[in-house]
Amino acid sequence: MLSDDKDILFEYFRLIKNKDLEHLLDLFAYDAVVYEPFSKLAGGLRGRSAIESFLKVAIMANDALKHEIIIEKKTYTTTMDDTSGNKDDNTINYGKNISNKSITALVTFERGDSATARFTFELNSDDEDSNNSSDRFFNSKQKMIKTLHIQFIK
Repeated sequence: MLSDDKDILFEYFRLIKNKDLEHLLDLFAYDAVVYEPFSKLAGGLRGRSAIESFLKVAIMANDALKHEIIIEKKTYTTTMDDTSGNKDDNTINYGKNISNKSITALVTFERGDSATARFTFELNSDDEDSNNSSDRFFNSKQKMIKTLHIQFIK
């Protein structure tokens, strides 16, 4: 079970290297979004079917590449979800906590020349419903990737 944010990040790159598309997709929530610099879609790649096409290309592109991963930062933010539905009333009924967890890594890819990209993984929180994974490898409280931002920086 992948319980640590770093585990998910390193598992993503391990599965890319091992060309394991099935388990790679299982790291993503069904409503996940990937923002990557190649397709130039403003809204990103939404949902597993769109993400699957991108991951197939990523697996091919990473073949025989060496890469170095440096964890840049981890971020945890919590906000309250106003579920009252009544903005005109002076009473505010706060619902569940919404927790955004993200981990960012700088990844240098090398095969002769080198390129560096920043990967920011936004993960679901431990208390979010994660029952959308069909893989028996993961349990129902498995953290999953909600959003992945990829930006090449040099």
